Amino acid sequence: MKLCYRGVDYTYNAPSLEVRDSELTGCYRGRSLNFKYLSHVPVPQPIASYTYRGVGYSTNAQGQVEPLAAVPERQPVFQAGRVAVKTGLRARRHLLQEAAEAHRINIQQSIQHRIDVARSQGNEQLLQQLEDELHQLA
Repeated sequence: MKLCYRGVDYTYNAPSLEVRDSELTGCYRGRSLNFKYLSHVPVPQPIASYTYRGVGYSTNAQGQVEPLAAVPERQPVFQAGRVAVKTGLRARRHLLQEAAEAHRINIQQSIQHRIDVARSQGNEQLLQQLEDELHQLA
């Protein structure tokens, strides 16, 4: 799609998302509605070992339950909770680091595009400011 912002033409490529129809339907102002949802939204799941009524099991990164081959030593409840919290925090920290890295890369690409536009327009003052901003990010 060709767009123009403040006199600068650019092409916008909308991200493609895989969408599925839901079984949920509704009615709004006399017209029927079919709801849709994204089919591949990643949700980090905690990886931990649990015991329920003496039977041990563990969960994997996809949230699926797996039986334990050997029953581990029984830990006091407060220590088992710490282990589950630590693994969940580790997964969340990893996800946040990935998001921060993607954000930093997107900002650098945006600044680089703005530098290219300033160069093509011959705006030296803006070019200097953008290059300083790009060096601060790196």
